[in-house]
Amino acid sequence: MRRLITVWVCAAFLLAWSTQSQAGIIFDNSSRGDSQTIRGAGGSPIASITVSAATSIDQIGAMWNPNSNGNLKFVIFNLGTSAFLFQTGPQAFVDTGLGFYLSAPFASFTLNPGTTYGIGAIADVGGGWEFNNTSSGNPFTQNNITASDDQNGNVMNFASPSLVGSGSAMIIVELAAGVPEPASLVLLGVGLIGLVAVRRT
Repeated sequence: MRRLITVWVCAAFLLAWSTQSQAGIIFDNSSRGDSQTIRGAGGSPIASITVSAATSIDQIGAMWNPNSNGNLKFVIFNLGTSAFLFQTGPQAFVDTGLGFYLSAPFASFTLNPGTTYGIGAIADVGGGWEFNNTSSGNPFTQNNITASDDQNGNVMNFASPSLVGSGSAMIIVELAAGVPEPASLVLLGVGLIGLVAVRRT
């Protein structure tokens, strides 16, 4: 019986591990940040992002220097068609100065080749958004993800974000992947319960 429970525990742990990808930041172009664009409440620039292979993301981070405590929504648009694709609910943040402000984990959103995405955040307070102003013709690529330095989107209206034109800068963002899915967490819990049962037998 003990051997059977041990096998069951090991299988649950291995299945939980295999159903989640490596957690962490997969894209961060902050090394290219050299300027800030100051925007009022409800206005922000967003990064122009393309991928060379299908890539799922679970979190978005924007480099922002808020004027005060406030709320952020994280957004994804199709820059080619102006179609709105995704947004998080409002998230409250404390003003800690310039730095990455990350969304809470969300259900994976898949970026596909052939589409130019506008990815970033919009705030209900004013502040400075980090961008690159000096490297025209020199995009940034990491893990099949590329940020353009010759194109960006601009967003207005915190309540209902929409594209309102474009610019020609590289906006600084982070993208993360591999946040454990609920099914993985359940399997991990089953493994832990089984481990307790093994220790008691």
